[in-house]
Amino acid sequence: MTVFARAWFYCSPGEDHHGVGERVRQSLWASGLYSLWLDSSSRSAPFKMVGVHGDDRLELEWEPATWLRLRTQGEGTALSDHVAWVLGRDPSLRFTDRHGWTVVEWQLQSSAARWREISGNPIYQNPRRFD
Repeated sequence: MTVFARAWFYCSPGEDHHGVGERVRQSLWASGLYSLWLDSSSRSAPFKMVGVHGDDRLELEWEPATWLRLRTQGEGTALSDHVAWVLGRDPSLRFTDRHGWTVVEWQLQSSAARWREISGNPIYQNPRRFD
């Protein structure tokens, strides 16, 4: 775990969605993701933020200290590598959803159960498990 994710992923980021948004944005900017913008769209877990990284739209959704899902319009490889560094752990799985977005997930619990959901469902393409 890095100091950047401690205040919003490994513990609850709070219930004020403006505060959550600011906490996550500042954390990711401080870690070097300068071309990222996120707005919070939920006040409680699972938290969700939507925004852009460069020219690609993205969504970040998480349950503190349990799982995190990064959805990107493009490949998002550099972004997912950076998020892995911020979290201090490699992703658990990757797939393409029914809308053609790339989805990368970090599962701290129940990764085998999540893998069964993804790998057995035809709406998810190119599933890949990393753990």
